[in-house]
Amino acid sequence: MERPRFSAWSFTGLISLAIAASHATAAPAAADPALPDFRGFAWQIDPQPVLTRGGADSLDRGVVGDPCIVWDDTVNTWRMFYFASGVHPETGARGPRTAMALAAGAEAIGPGDWRKLGLVPFSNPAALINPNDYHKWWVVMDAMRPNRAALIDGRYWSIFTASRRMPDGRLQKHLQAASAETLAGPWTLVAEPIVAPGEGDALDALHADTPSAFWFEDRQRIAIFYKGYPAEPQPSQPRAPFGSGTILATWHPRETHARKETIVMRAGQADAWNQGWMSSIQLFYSAGTGGWYGLHNGSPTPPADRSHREPAPSLGGWVACDGDPLTGSWQIDPDRPPFRRPEQLAPDELAAGLGVNFWRHHLLITPQGRTRIFFNSGSYGREQMYSLVAERSSNVR
Repeated sequence: MERPRFSAWSFTGLISLAIAASHATAAPAAADPALPDFRGFAWQIDPQPVLTRGGADSLDRGVVGDPCIVWDDTVNTWRMFYFASGVHPETGARGPRTAMALAAGAEAIGPGDWRKLGLVPFSNPAALINPNDYHKWWVVMDAMRPNRAALIDGRYWSIFTASRRMPDGRLQKHLQAASAETLAGPWTLVAEPIVAPGEGDALDALHADTPSAFWFEDRQRIAIFYKGYPAEPQPSQPRAPFGSGTILATWHPRETHARKETIVMRAGQADAWNQGWMSSIQLFYSAGTGGWYGLHNGSPTPPADRSHREPAPSLGGWVACDGDPLTGSWQIDPDRPPFRRPEQLAPDELAAGLGVNFWRHHLLITPQGRTRIFFNSGSYGREQMYSLVAERSSNVR
């Protein structure tokens, strides 16, 4: 993997990761051997929305999307955190924020099964970097157990995107963190960002955005995959000089800032579905193949310049890792195309509101093997949440 020019302590971080990796077993003992390789499934769109936009002046009147779903023991069902763009119910201010929803039960995860709960509660809301712009919330998960929140020193942790107003007046995306004793909250914010954009020609000099995060118990590290946007054209990305890429940072909540470790994948390297720009990874381990892979999002269309960061279409598909997920080489899975392109949408899917955006795919598997990949779709700024259903989902276990 490419080594970014971030800071002196990045090298130290990589050495510690390499030492930890050398002591790790090839097939982690905590991995669930019953879980299949989800890349082998055939995925079909369910055109019924899982969650729809709210009414006028609601907290999610504009966008409902970017799901992160974890099991909540206190209510014995799945808790979803989602991007809710709309009107704050108390202040009336507009903006993107994070809301929650609960599934009707452990196996009830489809359309009509989710109940909206409102915005995420905070114990110290004044510590929000931007009270009108905090979204793309990700609960730190156990790397070996998909959709299971990691308990670290007795607390759950989340990492999310927050836009800070800079001295020149522009908004710049950072990654902020919060912790709670229960997933319902209230969540206590870490006041300073744990990941800030880089400088100069760094891949993340414009924005640090869209995190996913996984706890590796044996290494005592949280792996944070995030999307970095460059402020200057990248010479190593000739086909997409302004394309975003996937960056890895690692963190422990006892630390003030995360360590930026490496650039996992860059755009503009070849002709592929995610080579215009790309985002973060939902991480999975395949006991069958003994390897790591990920659910990924991106686009074949590169940004023309810094002014337009995510030209359509946005797509979802698979990426694979050669070796350790924190030190190995990541690449596009060459054997599997993206799930769906806009021109492949059927009339009933178009009528249901699906469109050019297929964004932030998130896989959930129930104890009995019901499997869905949630994503938001529709025109940008007017998206709702839909899902893909696995044809083999009834035979997972």
